[in-house]
Amino acid sequence: MPRTETHTGRALLGLLLASGTLAFSAAGASAQPFPSGSAGGAIAGQPDAPRKWALLIGIEKYHRANRLRYTINDVRRLADTLRRRGDYDAESVLEIVDTNPNPRFQPLRSSLMAELPKFLARPGPEDHVLVYFSGHGFQDREGKLYLAPIDCDPTDPPATGISVEWFREQITACRAKVKLLVLDACHAGGEKGIDGAPGVSAKDLGDPFRDLTGVVTLASSTSDEKSQIWEEKEQSLFSYWLDQGLRGHADRDGDGSVTIDELYAYVYRNVTGTAKLRFPKAQTPVRIVRSGTPGVPEVVRLKPQSLKQVLADVAEQLAWAMQERRLEKVGVLEFTNDTKLGELLGADFGLLGRYCAVELERRMMDLGLGKFAVVDRRRLQKALADRGFGLDDLGSPDALAALSKQVGGMPVIALGTLRSRAGRVVALQCRLIQTERDELAGVAGGTAVLDESEWAMLGRSVHVRPVDYRPELPLDDRPPRPLTDVVIDRMDRRSQGSHPLADPNFPFRVRIMVRRPGSKKVVERPGVFRGNDLYVPLAQGEVYEIYAENHSGELALMRLLVDGLNTLPDYPMGSEAKDMVVEPAAGAEDRRERLPAQRVNLSEARAWILDPKRAKVAAVRGFFSKTGAGAKYREFTVVDARYLPEGRRKFTDQLGLITAAFYRPKGDSRTVATVQGVERTTDVNQREGLECGNLIGVVHIRYLEPEALGPPGH
Repeated sequence: MPRTETHTGRALLGLLLASGTLAFSAAGASAQPFPSGSAGGAIAGQPDAPRKWALLIGIEKYHRANRLRYTINDVRRLADTLRRRGDYDAESVLEIVDTNPNPRFQPLRSSLMAELPKFLARPGPEDHVLVYFSGHGFQDREGKLYLAPIDCDPTDPPATGISVEWFREQITACRAKVKLLVLDACHAGGEKGIDGAPGVSAKDLGDPFRDLTGVVTLASSTSDEKSQIWEEKEQSLFSYWLDQGLRGHADRDGDGSVTIDELYAYVYRNVTGTAKLRFPKAQTPVRIVRSGTPGVPEVVRLKPQSLKQVLADVAEQLAWAMQERRLEKVGVLEFTNDTKLGELLGADFGLLGRYCAVELERRMMDLGLGKFAVVDRRRLQKALADRGFGLDDLGSPDALAALSKQVGGMPVIALGTLRSRAGRVVALQCRLIQTERDELAGVAGGTAVLDESEWAMLGRSVHVRPVDYRPELPLDDRPPRPLTDVVIDRMDRRSQGSHPLADPNFPFRVRIMVRRPGSKKVVERPGVFRGNDLYVPLAQGEVYEIYAENHSGELALMRLLVDGLNTLPDYPMGSEAKDMVVEPAAGAEDRRERLPAQRVNLSEARAWILDPKRAKVAAVRGFFSKTGAGAKYREFTVVDARYLPEGRRKFTDQLGLITAAFYRPKGDSRTVATVQGVERTTDVNQREGLECGNLIGVVHIRYLEPEALGPPGH
């Protein structure tokens, strides 16, 4: 049975976080005409609220100039990122691409000359605006610069192009407080087949904007370089990394937003690094800004994604970094915590860091097939335990090299950090640390939003009452917040109080029963309450059981985890059959393998039924490997219970945390499991038609060695 250890950790290495760059790509959903009467910068109910605007222009099928590839992909993916991942609303993002069915929003010279001034007149004085252009740029015989619309004639830029001087005037006239100009021009191969005016680099097109107040320009390459196409990604090299940065990977400090500095640092590092390793020529993004410009403007405020989505994004980026650097094997460590006390294991985030590591590992394994290997978790955990590897060792090249050698070679480890939490929103970041050199191989991150069950994995105990699920009334004409936000805020406040099991009115009781040596009898092991924590002393070698009682008078469901492992056999994390099909009907053959002691997300774990009409006590005696008549289980045996909330310093597979989450049932579930009979009954049967609904309570019990508990009142 998994253990328990806690540590106070120290800051994890002064690892360089190269993250932060500004980039946007143009291509996307078809734009609609502006609604009549919409005021620049105004949002219903919030007339003075700053707003973010994006004008994205991408041109591929030039009529007379050399055609380009993937610029429309760049625009569409960028627009999707700004809308779905960022704080840009649908109306404020305008895509002008040659595939737009509305001629008004196709990149013809006449359309651009008409629509650019209209769009740039909309932002208010506190707003931010982003203008992205991916296409050709030309220069006439007098040295004047032009952006090339789709109908541009390279032999006559003055008559058929968009003068950069005119474009500069439009940017200057825009009232927005912050203006970001992103230029992805001078595409590799774009100069071929063009007669007349020579092609112009993105940097040269951006230089005329250098002296404008409030304007920052990002150019895809220097004057003597080309903007290269990444065939594998079907995007330009620059715009791909720009989009990834805006998805949240550039959020270096984990504050839920991407600034210009963060974005530029991220794009610069990844574009130059990828070009060096995978392309025949160098490519260097350039930032152009007026000297002395104060402040670091925000490019995008990130819209939190589901925890699974963020971990999938992180895995994708880390897998690519592995391939890019030709790293053959990675080990995934438990996520640490970035707190005021330093980086800790298990503190403030309970089981969440452990779950994140397992989910990331699973996704890395899927992405690495045929490309790189992931160190077997059991082998890595044994090596960590054998070496007593802790947080302090992350800064020791010798300790990292020794760990790598013990698992047969592991050139890199993935180390995630849960950086901060505000309500249900958690910022996380993961770094690839090379074990044989003091160098960072990659970094990725994002902002995740938790559901109630994922919040329950944080280690806080709370009684959730029906009133907690009542929506808030709107204030000052503002729309009410999502109900889940409200519920979690209320749970946060309530968890500042005492432990629910200290309240005799809490309708569920959870007791730890210890078997006497040489006897089948069990006796309750009382615990000690300290604030919102309950500690139960358990010694190594002791065998215990968990008794759950339902005094609510109504049927309830219970998900019961021990050190993050489900006490019921469950599908391995990520199984397609796992989410809703938890158990077949009683007696039916289940052809999908369910394994004992699976590490799971609490929101997906298979649940026990607590039916007060059928049994007073549900006795869970171990990790079940089989349900039904003659159910089989492995006893809960304490391996190591040296748990101290301020002292878990080692990366081990032990934690010392029992989690019982209670739910009201809701209909239309395929299956769940239930305990039948009295305390000593081991038959576990199935019942159809139940599914976990609202969370109504969660209790955490921490077990530790008796001497670690200290004297009463300690």
